[in-house]
Amino acid sequence: MTVMTTAERPAQTATQWQLSRYNLNQIDDQLDADGVYAKGYWECIEGRMTVTGLRIGGDGPEYGHRKLVAKLGDTITRHAKGKYSVRAATPEQAAAYRRKDALLAEQRHQYLDLDADSAYTVPGCICACPPKPAA
Repeated sequence: MTVMTTAERPAQTATQWQLSRYNLNQIDDQLDADGVYAKGYWECIEGRMTVTGLRIGGDGPEYGHRKLVAKLGDTITRHAKGKYSVRAATPEQAAAYRRKDALLAEQRHQYLDLDADSAYTVPGCICACPPKPAA
């Protein structure tokens, strides 16, 4: 499915992004610059509302009454004529994305854990960080 932009600004070539929690805002900003409505796509996971993707397009006639949902790990393409499309991740791509995301989260946790005064903990963390001494 493809969404037409309201600002027909041709690009030189097609651009692709694999949507992640780290580039979601960058892609959202690009969509806004192209005049395409976009916002986070939220779902309830383990009783908590969580952003799991990006909704692209709107209900109005300027969008062709089309909405695309790109989940984390999916590929968003901006075509040369200013249209956007979403390609769902294959099971292998989704597994690779989840592994990469988990490794980045663990790296961030270990980085924050280097601060001796940090009270930062990740619920259910199974990393190799030594436990914090009791105060």
